[in-house]
Amino acid sequence: MLVGALGACTTRMAEPPLPQQTIVQPPEITVDPDTGEHSLYLSVLIYNIAALPWPIKANRTRAIRLIGAELAAMRTRGEEPDIVMIQEGFRRSIKELIRASGYPNWVRGPKTGDTMPKYSERAPEAFRSESYFWKGERLGKIMDSGLYILSNWPIVAKGTQAFYRHECAGFDCGANKGILSADIAVPGMPGTLQLYTTHLNSRGSTGVPEARSLIAHTLQIDHLDEYFDARWDREQPVIFGGDFNMKSARDRLDYAVGRHSVLTDTPVFIVQHYCTVLVRDCDVRMSYDSDEPWLDTNDLQGWVPGRYVHVRAVEVDAWFDTPYPGAPKIRGRTTLSDHDGLFVRYRLSWTPQAPAAKKESRARTVE
Repeated sequence: MLVGALGACTTRMAEPPLPQQTIVQPPEITVDPDTGEHSLYLSVLIYNIAALPWPIKANRTRAIRLIGAELAAMRTRGEEPDIVMIQEGFRRSIKELIRASGYPNWVRGPKTGDTMPKYSERAPEAFRSESYFWKGERLGKIMDSGLYILSNWPIVAKGTQAFYRHECAGFDCGANKGILSADIAVPGMPGTLQLYTTHLNSRGSTGVPEARSLIAHTLQIDHLDEYFDARWDREQPVIFGGDFNMKSARDRLDYAVGRHSVLTDTPVFIVQHYCTVLVRDCDVRMSYDSDEPWLDTNDLQGWVPGRYVHVRAVEVDAWFDTPYPGAPKIRGRTTLSDHDGLFVRYRLSWTPQAPAAKKESRARTVE
């Protein structure tokens, strides 16, 4: 009965075929008269909308509709983010959010049936042999990945891949978590912008020992690294964001930072670290609880510069972080989600004399 109820709530919605070519409003491109440098600004919102099905979470349909209405109101005022990355978009009402928000271009992550083999070669034998059946580890995938990317600008290619079927821990195994990437043709910018979003294994809510959830998390970090290595061609700039489930978990963060062998010669920037430690000209419009704000949250954004197009964060803010009129209560708060939205404005710059970044190579669907 429970499995049937959960399955009935998962999304069934066909995304527009690729390439998606709609341009809502081209960005304003400025040119430095002295250096010839071209630049533009774009904004990205990541938001875990907590659209988990009943009975895991109740009264979520109304909240999802309110999020769609709020994005629509922003669009009316010309204040909507250029790109939105969504996590936990499990309910069918996600289609109402997308329709209301007005984003013409969008793609979704792995569906319920897009499964991988049970394990990779990396999975320890002890992890494979142990099973928490009553915590959901062998009940199968009853939800999709919950990942979506919405864009005001054309999406010309995408990639999706679920994590290995049993490289998960506890109740998280019910969702087909994985990776969603998309190549955005930003009007006026050479090449494309690559986006990546994910949702990694949680800790306390898994219902299993923390040591087991840590192994699942590290296996998924390894998977992310391999996927990124297969898809990124070192030419295009990258912006990533999602629910990394690393709040107050230094062991998880340290492993993630140290694992990225593909990026040994390329810097990776996390917005919360960049804007509070590395520079003073980033407009920080949110408060932090500690001196290490990247450990204060599960929700992170960051970037990797391309060969010719440079990226830097210029503004960071928390959205939907206050009580919202008409929203249902979740974890004791009258709010749209148990996560805040993380909004970041970026500056992208390049010189037209540089060769245009390749539009093809490895920028294609990875499955």
